[in-house]
Order: sequence, then structure tokens, then C-alpha cells
Amino acid sequence: MADPVTDTVRAAWAAGRAARNGWLTVADPHLVEVVAARAAGHDLLDALTLDLQHGLFDRARTADAVRAIAAHGLAPLVRLPAVDDAEVGFVLDVGAHGVIAPMVSDPATAAELVAACRYPPAGRRSFGPVRTALRAGDDPVAAADRVLVLAMIETADALERADAIAAVDGLDGLFVGPGDLGVALGLGPAQDREEPAIHDAFRRVLDACAAAGVRAGVHATRAAYAAARARDGFALVTVWSDVPALLGTLDAAAAGFTP
Repeated sequence: MADPVTDTVRAAWAAGRAARNGWLTVADPHLVEVVAARAAGHDLLDALTLDLQHGLFDRARTADAVRAIAAHGLAPLVRLPAVDDAEVGFVLDVGAHGVIAPMVSDPATAAELVAACRYPPAGRRSFGPVRTALRAGDDPVAAADRVLVLAMIETADALERADAIAAVDGLDGLFVGPGDLGVALGLGPAQDREEPAIHDAFRRVLDACAAAGVRAGVHATRAAYAAARARDGFALVTVWSDVPALLGTLDAAAAGFTP
């Protein structure tokens, strides 16, 4: 049974455009649903990513957030805290349609990630379809084969090995974390970076993905920066992030208040 939600990111790719991603660290199900409803209703995003590495989502709130995102027709993705079989299995069992794994610095770790996402014999995921077998006609095994598996390039070693990591069988692509990558390259912490070394890294990742026939994604906090990266060739771009957006509107409110 086809699931249209699963295919929203790939539908964007089939249409020849980058998939638009939102980023959530605030673990409030109502906020998640408000964002998902607005984004879906006005065609603003294709996916929403829950950040379990630097966000505040526990298991219960993760499950609630995945439901809210899927209910409004967007693809729920999860940035994992680490490459861990139990964590991967949990987020996929509750209905996440893709995972973004941090700090993948070598092909072996990327292969471990893929194996954690696939059922045997292709992988070693434990079978426990909490939410992926609720409806008549659901096929959790087929759904597992459609899960998006993205490895983050955030370290100097990962950048050096980008070609080999991108070529790992079953991986759907590489996702650049410019903040951590900039720290790893000695540039210090920042987002939406413009240093020449970062743009060189972007090109290296894009070339590695093109050679392997997979997609490249990138994190951002500003839509204009994300649009520029989409023009560079990135296929999944974060165009909105909750905390930077909230802070930006607070600053705008203060600047606009002139009694």
C-alpha cells in the first residue's frame, strides 16, 4: 500500500527541486502541529525534522510529534542522537520516514547506520512495527525499504572520506552540518557560513554525492541561505528552524515597538 507521506521528499526530487525541510528542537507537540499545519496548508515545507541530538524530545514527545507531522501530510524526519540500533528502531517504529545521523566519519559507521534501518536479511533492525502496521494493507517491511537514510558530514575525517561514505550501499545521501564542520575545520562555531573553506567542503560533498548517485542535504537557519545552497545543488535544505525563527521574531517585535 503506497503511503503518500513517505514520498513527499522524493516527490520534490522527482519534480526537479530541492525538498524544503523544517527543523524542530522545542519538544512541544502543539508547536509541532501548528508548524506542520501551517507548512502543509500553505505548501511551505516538504518535511519536518525532529532534533533528538540537540533538541529536548523524549520518546513520548517524539512519538506525538511524528504523528502530528504525518497527520498534516509532511514527511517526519529525525536527527538521531547517535548511530544506535535501539534509537533508530524506535524512531522508525513510531513512524519516522527518514533519519539523519550525526558524526558519521567513516564508511563503516555509515554501513552500521544503513543496517540499523533495514530488516534482515538486508540489515539487522528488530521487527516491531508500533505505528507502521496500524492500517489495513500496511506493509512495514516495504516501508522500511523506503526509509531515507542520511549520514551527516561534520568532521574533518568525514569530509576527507566523503567519496567513500557516499558510496556505501543503501545510503540515500550525505547531510552537511556546517556548524560542527566549521568547528572541526578550525573556523569556530557559526551557522549559515560563507567561509571559502566551507564552500569548498560543500563542493566536495556535492561531487561525492553526484559520483555515488545519491543526494546531498545541508542545514541552515535562514531561508535565503538555504535557497542559495539549493542553487548549488543540494537536494534537501533546511529553510526554517524553530529557535532562530522565534528569536528573530522577538527581535523584530522589539525593533518595531515604537510607543
